[in-house]
Amino acid sequence: METAPPTTEGRTRAEIDLGAVRHNVRALKRRADDARLMAVVKADAYGHGSVPVARAAIEGGADSLAVVTAEEGAELRDAGITAPILVFTDLLPQKLLLAHRNRLAVTAHSVQSARRISSVPGLGAHLKVNTGMNRWGVGPSEVGEARGILGAQLAGIYTHFASADSDREATRLQGERFDAVLADQPLGGVLVHAANSAALLWHPGSHHDCVRPGIAVYGLHPGGDVGDPADEGLRPAMSLRSYVADVRRLLPGEGVSYGLTFRAEEATYAATVPVGYAEGYRRSLSGRAYALIRGRRRPLLGRVTMDACVFEVDGEVAAGDEVVLVGEQDGEKVAAEELGRLGGTINYEITTGINPRRVERSYTDVRGP
Repeated sequence: METAPPTTEGRTRAEIDLGAVRHNVRALKRRADDARLMAVVKADAYGHGSVPVARAAIEGGADSLAVVTAEEGAELRDAGITAPILVFTDLLPQKLLLAHRNRLAVTAHSVQSARRISSVPGLGAHLKVNTGMNRWGVGPSEVGEARGILGAQLAGIYTHFASADSDREATRLQGERFDAVLADQPLGGVLVHAANSAALLWHPGSHHDCVRPGIAVYGLHPGGDVGDPADEGLRPAMSLRSYVADVRRLLPGEGVSYGLTFRAEEATYAATVPVGYAEGYRRSLSGRAYALIRGRRRPLLGRVTMDACVFEVDGEVAAGDEVVLVGEQDGEKVAAEELGRLGGTINYEITTGINPRRVERSYTDVRGP
């Protein structure tokens, strides 16, 4: 069949519903008791676009924002966002100065980093306590020393749960360790926070003064590769859309894509879609995933290549038809959780892995309850 011009705005686009972001933040605040909400917009808002998502999150009721680098925080400030912003990870001295210039709070992960922070007067800091994640954070026995170094610069104290989505007992133990630190350190006026998305939803005793949802802000399930966001009242904000560039008829025995790992057992229609692992559509989905074309789930044939992949279709599909790789079409759905499971990863990596240099973003604002 002769190739028709695409019906989409470009080869492949990620469509972000900012109304869903606002909806999710409101839903999460209702689950957070009276705690404040810090929306995590690190990694370009998990691939959704940090500036528009940050604005939508604040409109939805977020009290503050969190990022991982000083540059991510500076980008939000350059866009005119004035809400409090916390930088999660350890920063070198020159980056502490960038944080100070942009009115960002930073994190002290050790006694040494507390000393670095104290050398920048006026720079606010949160002290992170390692209660079992064993990645970042000062040990409980060093909290007093780090706190003394920071003095009036200390604005918050927090910890991070390793398995709030999967291990209730481990989460309980981490919470007890954190509570013991809080009991040992009078912290009047200091913001206390611990709950990520999973803890916010499923461990209400961890809410403290503030909750820190990340993945749930985007309407994705904290289970990563399991669960339905709708069960938690969340709406996925991202859909990934492309188009059929070409349709061909394979004869019995003909193969598709590198290695010819798929061979047709009978005459088969195959649609070429211009999306591949350069766009972030993972090679590990080869021969496993589905896309939506004309409201039906279409299986992926053979290997995902750098710039294209091929789906089995029927004779009704034509060049120019819309292809939904993540999202909904005519009542059918392909969820990021499903792609995570099929690709041996999680929904976080599905959205953050989308390449903004190859996949344009477009923004909608679907108002809803």
